[in-house]
Amino acid sequence: MEAGYSTRMGAAMRHAAHYLEARKADKKLMLILTDGEPSNIDITDERMLIEDTRKAVQELDQQGIYTYCVNLDPHADEYVTDIFGNQYAVIDNIQRLPEKLPQLFLSLTK
Repeated sequence: MEAGYSTRMGAAMRHAAHYLEARKADKKLMLILTDGEPSNIDITDERMLIEDTRKAVQELDQQGIYTYCVNLDPHADEYVTDIFGNQYAVIDNIQRLPEKLPQLFLSLTK
């Protein structure tokens, strides 16, 4: 995998939440799978994108949508806690994703 162009994570989460809000369910989970931190080719302040995504997580929580991030970036510990608190897992070897993802999903949906 290789990153390219923009990862407007906060905007994407808000967009997906629009569709999740319309669904009838006792519990709603938004599982975010990413290869790295939020980025945008037009914005130079990386902190602004982290804060925007953190705000999106808070907004979704207020809407009753639980967010959880699976991050494939081995350096994710530098920023992912700022965004998701303790609602994340780092899988820094993509080869282990098929093994880890079902286990993770089961633990989140119990």
